[in-house]
Parts: sequence; C-alpha cells; structure tokens
Amino acid sequence: MKNIILVVGLGISLLASIFMAYGKVFRRRETIEEQSGSTERQNQKEKEHRLKETRFAQVGAILLITGFSVQIAANVIFESQ
Repeated sequence: MKNIILVVGLGISLLASIFMAYGKVFRRRETIEEQSGSTERQNQKEKEHRLKETRFAQVGAILLITGFSVQIAANVIFESQ
C-alpha cells in the first residue's frame, strides 16, 4: 500500500511539473517574436533572452520528467519483487 501511495504521489508531482513549465516550454518562436516586438532589429536582445529562457525551461522540464520517471519506474520494479 505504501508503494502505491508513493507512486501516485510521484505521478501527481510529474503532472504538476508539466503544468508549471507549460507556459515557457511550449512557446513557439513566432509567439516570442510577437511578444518582444521583434521586427528586423527592434528588441533583438529581448528576443534572444526569451529564446534562451525557453530553451533552458525545455531542458529543465525534460530533466524533471526523466527524474520523476526513473523514481516511478524504480518503485514499480521494486514493488513487484
């Protein structure tokens, strides 16, 4: 029972991390350009910052999802033994 509750908790944490990162992770380049007002040379630094920020958020989300997935897999594997 303890392991089931642990796996459910980790699953909820995984889902929560996806929702928390959604806004930054799933931004399209076009959206970033529109938000930063980037036409030709205007706001180029803002555009670069938002692109970099989005890339870091994507990598962070992948690492977070991987970490939670490993924990869930380990708990499932050891529960079946």
